[in-house]
Amino acid sequence: MVMALTLPVSACASSAEKCEEAFAAAATAVPGVISATWDCDNGFGGGWQRGDVRIAAGDKGKAIAVMKEVLRAFAASPDLEDGWATPQKYTNNDGTIVVGANDLGFTGVPNVGQVRKRYGAG
Repeated sequence: MVMALTLPVSACASSAEKCEEAFAAAATAVPGVISATWDCDNGFGGGWQRGDVRIAAGDKGKAIAVMKEVLRAFAASPDLEDGWATPQKYTNNDGTIVVGANDLGFTGVPNVGQVRKRYGAG
């Protein structure tokens, strides 16, 4: 007897692909986010996560507001692991506005666990 098992593509995806998909899905669910791409490597002994988030904002205050919502989306996502790093910076589409971790109330680039603690989701 032969049985077939059908799994969704995400169930067969590597850890890195799941990381990339989860970060992008959380970020692009936020109004004001134009695009979000990730490159993750979750190899043995650690790994890294690099993200590029582009937002639609005419001034830095609006950009900060959008990015705080992105961090809240990261905090609420059950698909993101606490140890994964959030992006070092966020920019508007033409690169004239840059928002860094210090603009969002962090002294360094926070990981997802730190974001969850800040926004009460962990």
